[in-house]
Amino acid sequence: MKAGCLLATAAAAGTLLAALPAQAQQYHLYLLCQGTVAAGPGAATPADTGVTPRSGGAAAGPATESADSDKNAGGMDADENSQARVRAVRSAAKRGDATLELALRDNNMMALVQRSNVLPTGERMKYQATQTHYTITYLPQAGSASYREFSNGWLFGWYPPFQKLKAARFAVDRQSGVLEGDIVGPAGEVLGLIDMQCEPRRAGEGPAPRF
Repeated sequence: MKAGCLLATAAAAGTLLAALPAQAQQYHLYLLCQGTVAAGPGAATPADTGVTPRSGGAAAGPATESADSDKNAGGMDADENSQARVRAVRSAAKRGDATLELALRDNNMMALVQRSNVLPTGERMKYQATQTHYTITYLPQAGSASYREFSNGWLFGWYPPFQKLKAARFAVDRQSGVLEGDIVGPAGEVLGLIDMQCEPRRAGEGPAPRF
């Protein structure tokens, strides 16, 4: 009788667990990001300029004069890129508030947009993870329901040239939480810049994913 009761209890517990939303158990990290979207003269950059993730640490090994020189040069390049972005944002004709909430799943490297005014809510995108950054590229699908809703939203009304959007590229620094993004036009030109600060949340701390 006692064994039968234990089995019944385990079966009931299994049924209860199965009833829980599977989505809530599949995401390992949530990013809640807030910042600025900049557009217009001053924000646009040449076609060959894109998101340049900040340099990570040097590989482990004996330090050499050449390695130190390369590391210093990399740091200077990163600082120059960061300063250039700051100048571009400050000199942009238009600046607005930007929000983005992402749920990341590591078993298939999928990022879900839970809420945003600069990306379609409900959009799923592949992301790449390195030791220093998460990188994501959004490629709009004009016929999708999420894009149709997005195209009628705030962003395109706020700055109509964003209707030429062909891609949006993002890089999130895994140490600082800084997000840098580009809104890219049909010729590869950067139409606008997105700069945010992201706060991480672990499973159970963020909002329930939306499908």
